[in-house]
Amino acid sequence: MKSSSKPQNLFSTVTPRKIPDVVYKQLVSLIANGRLKPGERLPSERDMAADMGVSRQSIREAINKARTVGLIDVRQGGGTIVVSSVKEHLKTPLAIILEEQAEKILGFLDIRKLFETWCAEKAAVAAKPADLRAMLDLLQRMEKLQPGEAAWEKADLSFHSAIAAASHNVIAIHIMEALRASFNSYFKAKKFALGPERKDLLHRQHQGIFMAIKQKSQQAAKTRMMEHLEYVEDVIRRDFLKPRRKRSHPSAAVASK
Repeated sequence: MKSSSKPQNLFSTVTPRKIPDVVYKQLVSLIANGRLKPGERLPSERDMAADMGVSRQSIREAINKARTVGLIDVRQGGGTIVVSSVKEHLKTPLAIILEEQAEKILGFLDIRKLFETWCAEKAAVAAKPADLRAMLDLLQRMEKLQPGEAAWEKADLSFHSAIAAASHNVIAIHIMEALRASFNSYFKAKKFALGPERKDLLHRQHQGIFMAIKQKSQQAAKTRMMEHLEYVEDVIRRDFLKPRRKRSHPSAAVASK
């Protein structure tokens, strides 16, 4: 005959959540829904404690947990900064691959085509006036600079990041933030391939992307972005990678004649 006694310790005692856990979940929620964006600084512990009605110790514990999982970075003298949880995992291996094997830049561009054409298409629907002003400001800044200059590279990258931000898709914003660390290696190739003589064409391409987004034309935004990235790929393939391979493998160059 089977025993009818109930299992022991089937349920655990229900206790209220710890306050730091509640604060941590609120931080995660704010980052997940885009209220706190990558690169944005959190308020001081004092201000957060006052706003949430909890102790500074609870805030400190929640911040430490968020830092441990890679959502934020506590910088000496720089405050507490929101980062992408995937940034550090993508940053090192991708940057190393691009630096050590220049030909992989074309693979990087393939990913950019898929991702950034999607962002441009979504931005054409979701972009707000503030997003358009940010893009226009960057275009005007780039017009005063020369391709290959550090300031131009920074503005160029910020323009593409602004398009991802204009999609208002939190995942896209974090992916773009993760990719930013790998653009330095990409720009090493682009710098040699895209000289000042191509400035007017590059500006027209960027302007075309912006206008398509402003006019809320999804297909045009997607097409203009693809055209721009394909042009960059063609130039890098022709003016950077091909000469590089010839220099690295002179015998192969002779054999191909």
